[in-house]
Amino acid sequence: MDYFDDLPDTRTSLRGTSPEGDEVWLIRSISQKLYTCPGCRGRVEVGAEHVVVQTIGRAGGTRHAHWHRGCSDGVLLGLRGVRRVPAGESRRDRLEARGRRPVGRRDRRRPR
Repeated sequence: MDYFDDLPDTRTSLRGTSPEGDEVWLIRSISQKLYTCPGCRGRVEVGAEHVVVQTIGRAGGTRHAHWHRGCSDGVLLGLRGVRRVPAGESRRDRLEARGRRPVGRRDRRRPR
């Protein structure tokens, strides 16, 4: 666990896999409004440094929550294959694009 101390930071985010197989990203952020931390149910004040935990589901879709840095350690412990990634890869638009389900081929019947 010492390997990931003080991460995520301004240059590095963390990426891992949940037990359900979803991609989970831990991203450093500064809050621009008031949030409630799901770990302790405490307030994440405006301007506070915190961690955004962004989940990209295997079947598509994304969801995120704003955690206190200390509370997010519990999330990190439950992940497999955690690795460092450049913070630019964890931009919101990129993660939301990853969460969109690819459009499959439609099952169209060919005319005879």
